[in-house]
Amino acid sequence: MATQKVSVTLEAEAIEHARQVAGPRGLSSYLDAALSEKLDRDARHRAFLEYLEEREAADPTPQHVRDRATRRAAQLQDRSAQ
Repeated sequence: MATQKVSVTLEAEAIEHARQVAGPRGLSSYLDAALSEKLDRDARHRAFLEYLEEREAADPTPQHVRDRATRRAAQLQDRSAQ
C-alpha cells in the first residue's frame, strides 16, 4: 500500500507516550495502525446506526411512544453523567 507523508499537530505528552509504546516498530507504524483501527470502528459504528435506523423505520410502535422513550433515555443518561 502506498504511503504519504503528512504533518499533524498532536499533544506532546501523547506523542512521547506513543513513542515509548511503539518501541522498535516506530511511531509512524504505531500511528498508522491506530488510525486504521479508528477508521474501522467508525465504519462499524456508522453501519450499526444505519441498521438501527432501518429497524426503527420498520418498528410498529407509535411515534409518540418512541418519543417518550427517547426523552426518558436522555433523562437517565443525564443522571448517570452527573
